[in-house]
Amino acid sequence: MAKRVSTRLFLRTFFIQSLWNFERLQNIGFLYVLYPVFKQLYPDKEKRKAVLLRHIGFFNTNPYMANIIFAMVINAEKSIADGDEKSVKKPEMIKAVMSGPIAAIGDSFFWGTWRPFVSFIAILLTILSVNIFDIFYIWIAPVAFIFLYNIVHLAFRYWILFVSFRLDEKMISLISKLEISYLGDMFRIIGLVIILTAIIFYFESFGFMPTMHLYFFDYTMPEALIFGIILLLSFLFGKFKPVIMFYCAILFSFILGYLEL
Repeated sequence: MAKRVSTRLFLRTFFIQSLWNFERLQNIGFLYVLYPVFKQLYPDKEKRKAVLLRHIGFFNTNPYMANIIFAMVINAEKSIADGDEKSVKKPEMIKAVMSGPIAAIGDSFFWGTWRPFVSFIAILLTILSVNIFDIFYIWIAPVAFIFLYNIVHLAFRYWILFVSFRLDEKMISLISKLEISYLGDMFRIIGLVIILTAIIFYFESFGFMPTMHLYFFDYTMPEALIFGIILLLSFLFGKFKPVIMFYCAILFSFILGYLEL
């Protein structure tokens, strides 16, 4: 495939969700991404029309992982355009078989693990900017979130598109060897550590702010004990997602901070 068409294809993948519809979800976006390729493979308008109608059906998957399907479908369409009639049903088979599994992988890692993980880093940086650095540097937190989140998924999307062109069906085996579930577990554990660190610095920065002169702790209970309780709960209820533990810890802190006799 020409480099110019490949670059246009990659840029178009960012618009796969532009025209969602309730009946067939991402099908219009799918056709928009692949139209320059179909135009190159099928110069004849009638043949191109037939291909477009063949791909107008239901399509839905994780947009970050969809580039695998794009590449495999293009490879299959190349074979069809070259006269391989046995491959006519292959594109639809690829879409039907691959959409669900790679959507589960993409949703679990990018939206269920990586996005919360980067959010925890941004929260920690926000608290550190108040506790250690000058408040002026609080802008670092949102910038860090945008940069860290996008640099990973953009690089991954670019990589899987062009690698999938070369590996075709072997890409399935490669994805299974990436140990994405292991990476997810690792980032969840690191995310838990970041949460606890953020809580520690939060208490160090703001402490407990009771509204009455008589209050439950009276600054006699060591803050380390509070940190230990949160840490223990985190490990006891480790089955919960880090984001749930974070918000529970915040709520627990507010309750303790304003508890009155």
